[in-house]
Amino acid sequence: MPSPDWSGDWTSIRSGPLEARFLPENGGRMTHLVHDRFGDILVPTTGPEFEPLNWPKAGGYPLFPYHNKLVGAAFSHEGRHYEVLPHPAMVTDAQHGPAHRGPWHVVSQERDRIELAVDYRADADWPFDFRAVQRFLMSDDGLDVELSMTNTGSVSMPGGFGWHPYFATRFENAAVSDARQIWPIGEAGIPSGKPPDDRADERLPGEGFTIFLSDWQRASAVTNGGAKVFVTAGPELPHMVAHRTPAYVCLEPVSHVAGVFGFPSDKQHAAGLFVLQPGKERTARLRLSIGPA
Repeated sequence: MPSPDWSGDWTSIRSGPLEARFLPENGGRMTHLVHDRFGDILVPTTGPEFEPLNWPKAGGYPLFPYHNKLVGAAFSHEGRHYEVLPHPAMVTDAQHGPAHRGPWHVVSQERDRIELAVDYRADADWPFDFRAVQRFLMSDDGLDVELSMTNTGSVSMPGGFGWHPYFATRFENAAVSDARQIWPIGEAGIPSGKPPDDRADERLPGEGFTIFLSDWQRASAVTNGGAKVFVTAGPELPHMVAHRTPAYVCLEPVSHVAGVFGFPSDKQHAAGLFVLQPGKERTARLRLSIGPA
């Protein structure tokens, strides 16, 4: 198992050859996922330092209450217009929701499992109250993740969620997804609401890209250490963002299509945007299964 680059005071869980490490205060992040035989499954976080608006491209983190780009940092809900703070690097757009930028806390922990939560209060980054929860359960051959979001406010709230892992793999290593649909990309670099196209080839490109997929059952990547990681999810996460650079591939199970807030209102529900009434909860599950390539 590779030695960590730092001796951070992380929280960890373990089962057999697998260990996951967390810094809950750093946006509820999993900093490492390491296998005794295969080494780093996720790109290891290099230190405990944390810049909320310049998050590390490593580990895995939660996406609440939306993912990807919120064009114009604004949206409409039930006849009312809302504006949120744009991400400084994106000038006019917000990105990935605010929940992964603030501290989470440990609700419970045992040797092979942990539950993290954040109680978010409406502010300039998001105008609604909610509670987000991540539950991780480790087994000898994988990791089960449960995500949930509860509307803790007094009015209805639109939204969605997902999980954003950075798998440690190079361009030459195979990555695939059986997704049957791929969304056309608009001027903003994300889907604009045009219907998805059919997709036949399961292989993901071997160079840098960001693509937006739907109707998937399984995706996989081969890590630099020789592990094959299968990503699966329940029906609550029918969409996926796949993003690749020379250092990693992200296979992100998500509940809605990127850019859905900008879709025509009659297309939003079918593209996964849901509305939570006060006190209501939405839950989703995904799994990473790990074995030899």
